Amino acid sequence: MKGLIRNYIDLLDTKKIDEFAKKNNIYLNNDELEFLLKLIKENFEDILINDSKYLKLIENNINKESSKKIIELFNFYKERYKGYLF
Repeated sequence: MKGLIRNYIDLLDTKKIDEFAKKNNIYLNNDELEFLLKLIKENFEDILINDSKYLKLIENNINKESSKKIIELFNFYKERYKGYLF
């Protein structure tokens, strides 16, 4: 499963993040999109293990309303796919 995730992340760009965010009523500026892309690409395996560290970074670098929605989505998908991720 990690190989599939790695392949997807290798192809990830700010446009894809922006499209997903907008589908979930999250509106991010270019700096926030770049921050999320870098965070994901450089830390995806650790995010799945030590999420609280990264969720705090999101709170500190993304506008308040959007960071709340991002954290809710993260927790939803983490719970939904936990059997496949660990």
